[in-house]
Amino acid sequence: MKTQFPEITSLIPHRPPMLLVDRVVDVGDTSGVVLATVAPDHLFLRRDGTLEPQTYCELIAQGFGACEAVRRQQKGLTIHGGGFLVSLRDMQFLAAAHAQEELTIKTTKVDECFDTYIVRGEVYRQDTLLAQGTIYIYVWKGDTPPQKL
Repeated sequence: MKTQFPEITSLIPHRPPMLLVDRVVDVGDTSGVVLATVAPDHLFLRRDGTLEPQTYCELIAQGFGACEAVRRQQKGLTIHGGGFLVSLRDMQFLAAAHAQEELTIKTTKVDECFDTYIVRGEVYRQDTLLAQGTIYIYVWKGDTPPQKL
């Protein structure tokens, strides 16, 4: 039996046009998989019909955020809070995504330190690796971010 996951808008605060991921398809203890479709009116679609390479970083961040929210819900914890992408490491942009393509985003939480998650991510079009790298996401619990960082 296939697991049904909550709607993406109940998991992360993003809304169109900044909502870039469509749905969660798998969640493990530290890993997860989400899908995203590159719409013809995608916010980061260039005139030549390809996705801006930097978009992959945000796809990984939103994908991780959605999967982490599912993990927290499964443990009976609140998903109130948020986070933001603070740093990148070893990002590689290997191939372009195009309008109308479905992308698979795979994330793995590598470590956690001082409210910052270190996440390894990969973005695929079918079996083709488009981008990969490590992102750092600052996370807070509660309804509003801290006033001082």
